Amino acid sequence: MNMKTISFCALSIVSATILSVPAAAQAATDITDIAYAEEKGWKLVWQDEFAGKDVDESKWEWEEKCWGGRNQELQCYTDRHKNSFIKDGKLVLRAYKETYRGSAEPEDWGTSGKKTLPYTSARMRTKNKGDWKYGRLEVRAKLPAGQGLWPAIWMLPTDYKYGTWAASGEIDIVEMVSQAPEAEHKKTHATLHYGREWPNNVYTGETFTHTESDPSKEFHTYAIEWADGEIRWYINDYHYVTQFSSGWYSQIRDENGDWYNVEGNAPFNERFHLLLNLAVGGTWPGEPNAETKFPAQMEVDYVRVYSCPKALSSLRRCATKNRRATRNFGMQPPKIINIEFDPDFYKADVVDIFNGASVPPFTADAWKANGQIDVTEVEDKDRGTVQQFSFKTNQGVGYWQGPLGFDFSAFKYIEFDMQRLVDPRATDSMKMKIDCFFPCSTGEVPIAPASVGEWKSYRMSLAELRKRPGSSLDLTNVNTPLVLLPEWDNQHGVVLRVDNVRLVKE
Repeated sequence: MNMKTISFCALSIVSATILSVPAAAQAATDITDIAYAEEKGWKLVWQDEFAGKDVDESKWEWEEKCWGGRNQELQCYTDRHKNSFIKDGKLVLRAYKETYRGSAEPEDWGTSGKKTLPYTSARMRTKNKGDWKYGRLEVRAKLPAGQGLWPAIWMLPTDYKYGTWAASGEIDIVEMVSQAPEAEHKKTHATLHYGREWPNNVYTGETFTHTESDPSKEFHTYAIEWADGEIRWYINDYHYVTQFSSGWYSQIRDENGDWYNVEGNAPFNERFHLLLNLAVGGTWPGEPNAETKFPAQMEVDYVRVYSCPKALSSLRRCATKNRRATRNFGMQPPKIINIEFDPDFYKADVVDIFNGASVPPFTADAWKANGQIDVTEVEDKDRGTVQQFSFKTNQGVGYWQGPLGFDFSAFKYIEFDMQRLVDPRATDSMKMKIDCFFPCSTGEVPIAPASVGEWKSYRMSLAELRKRPGSSLDLTNVNTPLVLLPEWDNQHGVVLRVDNVRLVKE
């Protein structure tokens, strides 16, 4: 048999750790004087002091969408003056509690769906107007506090050389998640996202605890110094954490679908642009409550970007380093394991995905926004070996995924057997979907489960799944033939067993 070799990786995610900062560090003098920065060797290459009457559109553009991203956010971003404007020499991003209808997806998806959400806000970026590779980027800002508010100053790749998010990286200069209790708004977060394309990305970061200041009441200067192979984070010129390229990675596929580690310091060796936004709600901060005050606003005093011409990518002659700064060791790339499979398997009349075991090239796994999902093969007294997904989270999915997109256009049905072994919920809501590389998908499709403890067989028409409103299913490029999830935000404690997963032509 002609066998195809493909590479798989085992993946994990590390959450941010807490960093308590001495009180003396909080009193450090802000770098607000350009001349002082230039004395240290920096050269100002881009700035916005927000001195005019209106936002400078040669430097900024607005994102207009009601897509809450993978974070399930609750705001629509608009370009309206009420949501973003210049006042007293500062950029103001203002969030309102008001219903608004707009695009349900990002503009680059090429779709036209609409949705209505209960809040409005603003998200602005410098893409193709301010793009940088290495240097010092600093933003002086005051961040709003309140349950459910999520201000962020961050960077995304301009060119996505290594694939979609987060294989090409994300740099979070600062985020603040204003969860109750009140003390939470005195913590700000610095994070890197990297690894592989979602959902197999990872992140690492640190949390800065403001012991003698309040970022919601005072302006602070948030900055990174970004060199080739090193990123340092600063608050008021206090260097508090560093991450080196030995603790980040990018894994992508070659033309044959085999995984490999990108050489060099990828993904943080390409140009990035800056984003400013004030999100409302989402999986991290949760929803606003009765105490959350609207309108809420984030204020930005200035944005300044510097290069280090005497040292270029190393920044060694310009850097401000604190030897006591925390080193975040990040994560190592997962080991690549080669799996063999028949490259013509999809030409059969029936393609088994799970039949007593996962059938290569497909493997069972799970994605979770938080918490844990145990993915195990277990013995069922009546069926033998079945796949079990144990949800120890309220935000996750179980799935079978392959390394490539396969042409299943000749197939008519997806079939599977499912049992809710345990379900402590008051509702029995269950959903499934098929993915063809994010964001290509059927979208979530409700399915009626059997009573707890009983098995039920499903046979779902692929043609009907393609016709569903919002479906973008491309049967010629399916990489995830089955995704299963109990109702989002209502999953914890559910245990699913699945058997006989297959695609059939007749």
